Amino acid sequence: MENTDEVSMAKGKSIPDDGRTREPTYHTTDAKYTLPNDAIEHARLEDQATGLAEMMHNRLIHAPLQSPKQLVDVGCGTGIVTRQLGDAYPTAQVYGIDLSPVPSGPKPPNVDYILGDVRQLLNQDARLAFESTDFVFSRLLILGITDWPGYVRDAAALLRPGGWVEVQDFALEWFLHGFDCSGGWEWLQALFAAAEQKGWDLRCGRNVKGYMEQAGLVDVAVQEYRLPMGDWLAKESPETRRIGEHAAREYGMLYYHAIPKMLQGMGFAKEKVEELSRMCVRDLVGREGMELRFYATIGRKP
Repeated sequence: MENTDEVSMAKGKSIPDDGRTREPTYHTTDAKYTLPNDAIEHARLEDQATGLAEMMHNRLIHAPLQSPKQLVDVGCGTGIVTRQLGDAYPTAQVYGIDLSPVPSGPKPPNVDYILGDVRQLLNQDARLAFESTDFVFSRLLILGITDWPGYVRDAAALLRPGGWVEVQDFALEWFLHGFDCSGGWEWLQALFAAAEQKGWDLRCGRNVKGYMEQAGLVDVAVQEYRLPMGDWLAKESPETRRIGEHAAREYGMLYYHAIPKMLQGMGFAKEKVEELSRMCVRDLVGREGMELRFYATIGRKP
């Protein structure tokens, strides 16, 4: 298990060189999560989390919790949000769940980590019994969930009556000066084809409202945020500067490394996969007026 010193050393250089020579490591599970789990990725996740927090005006969550007793952070990664939830609700038990061990380091006394897939652990691990939890949170599981309706139903099953689910995620659609500019990107269309076959929802950010309603949740509400590719929006909205700089710096190479894994079994020649990866880096260069949407969606169990 890596420690926080390794993550700290990786910060500020989350993509070595131009990123193409990097050889990431991945979760050793059967889950179809396609992003890495190494120190470089953990450093990127920490920077991204800080940028997203600033973009949302340092609003950690959107659900109106009242004296919760237990909270669950699904796909907790480095545990940064789990720890923040522990600090925000010191009298509650907070669990962070991830496919790989969370990096060691200080954490609030009310925070514990669980290793595994939440859907396999549901009602099998005593800590994740049906109707045991007041809040189920997830952020950026867009490349980790292959059955969103099932995941939301399971999250609802974890909740006590009156508890809340919150999902914070993207839709992989980019806009330039307000108009969709990504519909013709060949690499993105290849990812959507793979997603349809393998179960990912690359528009989950804006689709999860429907999944919550189908699961019987009520008081479903969505907060939409503009996430720029670069710092061009910062003059108007200074809270977007850090996440915009992060997106322009990181997202091209992030998907450069994700594309080969996502397209496995889709019949593409190695040379074509490499070409699509290069197209991704070209298209995701930050530019004036380019952005995507980030959604925070909440729903309550009646």
